Amino acid sequence: MIETTVMLLIAVPLLFSFLFLGLGKSMYKVLAWAFFVFGVIASVQLVRDGVGVYEITGPDFAMLENVVLVLEVLVILFILAVSAKYKNWPTLVLGIISAAVFAYTFTNAPHAESAVFNIDQFSQVMILIVNIVGTAIILFATGYMDEYEEHRHLNRQRTFYFTMSFFLASMNGLVMADTLGWLFLFWELTTLCSFVLISYNMDQEGIDNGFRALALNLVGGIALSVGIIILALNYDIGTLSGIGIYAGTDATAMAAVALPVALLCIGGFAKSAQMPFQSWLLGAMVAPTPVSALLHSSTMVNAGVFLVVKLVPAFAGSSLGTAIAVYGSFTFVMCSALALSQRNAKRVLAYSTIANLGLIIASAGIGTPLAVAAAIMLILFHAISKALLFLCTGEIEHTIGSRDIEDMAGLIKKAPYLTTLAALGMVSMLLPPFGVLLTKWVSMEAASNNPIVIVFLILGSALTTVYYAKWLGTILSSTMDKYAVHNKRAETYFPLSVLGFSIVVSSVLVFSIYDYFIKPQVEILLNTAPAISGEAGQFTSEIGAFAYAAIFAVLALAIILYLATRSMFTPRMAGYYMCGENNMERDKLMFRNGLCTYDKSNVSNIYLQNTFGENKLTTLGYAISIILIVIALAGGVL
Repeated sequence: MIETTVMLLIAVPLLFSFLFLGLGKSMYKVLAWAFFVFGVIASVQLVRDGVGVYEITGPDFAMLENVVLVLEVLVILFILAVSAKYKNWPTLVLGIISAAVFAYTFTNAPHAESAVFNIDQFSQVMILIVNIVGTAIILFATGYMDEYEEHRHLNRQRTFYFTMSFFLASMNGLVMADTLGWLFLFWELTTLCSFVLISYNMDQEGIDNGFRALALNLVGGIALSVGIIILALNYDIGTLSGIGIYAGTDATAMAAVALPVALLCIGGFAKSAQMPFQSWLLGAMVAPTPVSALLHSSTMVNAGVFLVVKLVPAFAGSSLGTAIAVYGSFTFVMCSALALSQRNAKRVLAYSTIANLGLIIASAGIGTPLAVAAAIMLILFHAISKALLFLCTGEIEHTIGSRDIEDMAGLIKKAPYLTTLAALGMVSMLLPPFGVLLTKWVSMEAASNNPIVIVFLILGSALTTVYYAKWLGTILSSTMDKYAVHNKRAETYFPLSVLGFSIVVSSVLVFSIYDYFIKPQVEILLNTAPAISGEAGQFTSEIGAFAYAAIFAVLALAIILYLATRSMFTPRMAGYYMCGENNMERDKLMFRNGLCTYDKSNVSNIYLQNTFGENKLTTLGYAISIILIVIALAGGVL
């Protein structure tokens, strides 16, 4: 049965992609609903099928291997053609290098005799994320794209839905494939899809950002392919699981594969937009909101951290692992600081995504059973929360006409249900009993033996609290603005509600999720698993305990007090004095400052641009992250 489900998870999304391409716009909502239902049923069925290995041999493998080779050639030709068309020479050079590496691999590397799909608990978790969150995003898009294209005078929805569906098929193949050659094909297909989606608007800004994503991911793809070649030629390793088995033999074997493993990790860093590759994910904001949600939560970026976590047995406890932990934790704190200075909501979410992926990579680098458990759990909880926040941001933009956080003041009165869902997404990133906070706590416990990493994680978590608290306070504030006009479409609010419900359910069932998915997977990777339990409002691990019931009680009490007292207070308008002469005739907001010139008063959150602005921190982040990557390539010797 598992063989059928595996094939359906790749073939059916491909079928939907061609149905979107061939059928008219009137059918898109029907197709999206059907796709969502399939995604839920098929992903749950894979979990019910259990774990196992599906191997393709004989004539079937020969046929599919030829298909894989043709697709790899077509990917390279597309990259070369589009780079030449738009005269993007850096991408063209990288495409030529990719073509040369492919030619060398085809002529020198031993050819596989079978293809293996390895369905373990981690693959099941990823399949659930991709096919439930991913199809929910496509369903949301059917209520979003008409208005989006109307404002921009576009008519490209066939391309949009085709690529989004093709993306999900590629991701399904990526997280199930164990054969490195097939994994690489799916890896490159996601890169190609991201280029098409980011450049969707076909204006100069979109095309430039699409090529940035393509170029940076080609760098990662080249590193990945070189690592695969070294593993195949020098160690006769052709599967992802085979890397961990070989490295787990002894310390000498782990040291021997350190270089190719580091190259594979660099491919993961690029795909997950870690510093210094982060600019491609920031540039993805120019695309429609469903694209941002798909790239930032359920597909593209998760592929990178998926690969790094899968490679844990090859570097756990080594100097390479330490370098990866420091690198990931540095990205976490640096991008959390950069998020603090942003008032564009999608840019805040972009930096937050990069930061949390850095936390996952840091946890993988720590390499203890407790840290690896935290990494896998964080992938799940972060994907759901971030998808909800991105989609809510897109709907907020349609509701008030802005994605500036300062323009969202009083949103709770203008769009109460939408604001409640957005607030739930933010709170789920900050407070217990939601899964993201618990997994962050586990990561910090696991990092307690590494002073550098633990300091970075504490600082990054503190900064995360600040920028989400600012945003949360803004949307829950009260203003004198009139109510906004917005339409509650089922295809928009149903997926938002599903994601919000998933946050609550997954957090309530966090320990059941750990016992069913996480614990067995950590045992597969490291041959042991940490003892984690939660009873009576207390989270307990092998290091210590965290009593979160009190915080949860305070949160519940705050909500009750708000509901009980909200009708007791009536907003009123009061005068103001700005420490100087008010110029009431010109503008009621103008006042004379200490230099006897007029300023306009402004009330907003503090963004500390002069301290945490992009112009202050980005160059420093580039320099330090490149140094850390070089250290990792040198064997992780600090």
